Amino acid sequence: MIEVFANGRKFSEWTAPRVNRSLDHIAAGFSLSLVARDAAGERVRLFPGDSVDVSVNGTKVISGFVDQLSTSFSDDLHSVSVSGSESSSDLADCCIESPLEWESKKMDEIIRTICAAFGLSFSNSMGVDVGEPFKKFSIEPGTKAVEAISELCNERGILCCSNGLGKLFLLKPESCPRGPALRQGENLMAASVDFSLVDRFSTYKVYGTGKARKKVAATASDADVTRNRPLTIVDSNAVEKDKVQARADWECSIRRAKSMGFRATVHGWENDQGIWEPGVICSFYAPELYVETPLDLLVSAVEYSWSDSAGEVTNLTLVSPDVYEPQPESKKVKAKKIVNDPWKSVKKAVQGK
Repeated sequence: MIEVFANGRKFSEWTAPRVNRSLDHIAAGFSLSLVARDAAGERVRLFPGDSVDVSVNGTKVISGFVDQLSTSFSDDLHSVSVSGSESSSDLADCCIESPLEWESKKMDEIIRTICAAFGLSFSNSMGVDVGEPFKKFSIEPGTKAVEAISELCNERGILCCSNGLGKLFLLKPESCPRGPALRQGENLMAASVDFSLVDRFSTYKVYGTGKARKKVAATASDADVTRNRPLTIVDSNAVEKDKVQARADWECSIRRAKSMGFRATVHGWENDQGIWEPGVICSFYAPELYVETPLDLLVSAVEYSWSDSAGEVTNLTLVSPDVYEPQPESKKVKAKKIVNDPWKSVKKAVQGK
């Protein structure tokens, strides 16, 4: 059951409820509809700005605010629709006022300061290595809080996530815990997969500025793209040959990772480890989709929903963990060796090889 607690009341007679959490969004969200009066005849009294708690089967998953209220009536129906978001949504919507510059501060110290300005808590509870302090980190006036946080995290290959309750934490994709296996014929209710070559190229040639105005260049190739599809990139920040090569290798690997998207639907909102949550690695096996060799995929988003026909359903978005590989900034980053390449394994299955 999805329950909303607000203004000293519990609202649970919802239709078409949806609750969303994602690694790619700093705040969870919800949307629900219901008749305007409950079983006792009491009118729904919710309004934008009201603080709310949203629970799924007794587990609180969102602590935030009502953002929108829509109400309507006709001869035979009076309905109310409510949507809202986690309190951390202010980081996505609002700009940082001050400070705009930090010196000799570690990444987690800067993020903690930004969160505190919005009344939010931050904890590096998973002990993620944040690296050396930034000699200087500055932002322009008008920078959204989430933009500053993303800039800090992207350079170090770290994700800054929310727990749904307004508390932020750091996460490294390669250190995510294991979740339940997703297998056709067992717990998969439905699944789909998309493969695309639209943003992939046969060669990636990166030009750097080099020293003494001397241009340096490096190339990486994608063997899966058999047509002549060259892409040229000018990186004004790249000075050394190693860094330029690292950028070319990264472009090839990140575009490969993003060219694959997986979705899965399972019955219920819970598994044997508790509520389904983003940030876990699941083994994915679906021969009907030509995924005949199990793949380790990262759950990047979850959606809890309910309907008369399907009951409790969880929709999962899954991606390759390499999607969150950071862009190299200062040192040589070796191209990752693809041990279990989904593209190649599915292609072979489709071709019957």
